[in-house]
Amino acid sequence: MMFENRKLLTLVNLFSLVFFVAILVSVRSHSFLTRIDSWISLHMSSLRMDWLTPWVKAVTDMNGFVGVAIFSFITILLFWRKEWYSDIGLFVMATLGSAGLFSGVKFLVERARPDTAILEIGGYSFPSGHTTMATAMAFACYFILKGKTDSKLLHTILFWAAFGWTVLIATTRIYLGVHWFSDVLGGFSLGLFWITLLRLVWKRVP
Repeated sequence: MMFENRKLLTLVNLFSLVFFVAILVSVRSHSFLTRIDSWISLHMSSLRMDWLTPWVKAVTDMNGFVGVAIFSFITILLFWRKEWYSDIGLFVMATLGSAGLFSGVKFLVERARPDTAILEIGGYSFPSGHTTMATAMAFACYFILKGKTDSKLLHTILFWAAFGWTVLIATTRIYLGVHWFSDVLGGFSLGLFWITLLRLVWKRVP
């Protein structure tokens, strides 16, 4: 199963960083990846359906500012009741750290959002903040809950739940036209880099 040992975790951490840098370079140099972005953005807009769009908006809002705040409050409260104090620290660092990372990169890159957006939203496009935070927060919960049980089946369910949530949020951002495909790839790799780095460091904290 993925993330079972420290060596594999280190490899994932390094690969996600290299992958993020490669996407960043591609975006800045307007290489082949940006042409893929344009093709996906154009064709995704043709797939939108009136009945589906409100549901997609509702899902993407779950990982917006209000959704993250509510989920974080509930999660911290539950962890506090369980006396998982170190896990609260990991979760908070995953949330706040990923928010700081994607915000900083956005202002450095200053990439414009697609012109096919159906939501009025400000700010820059790369990387996707929703995807970055969804990745970091979902896998933070995976690591925390995984450590509370020895069940391999539950480990597998938790992993695919975290991965599935990340993919779902990334897909909603492309569907709504507020991000390019490379934005969500960048967000996923940045979020994965951050949470695996935290996990590697947190193991050393008594």
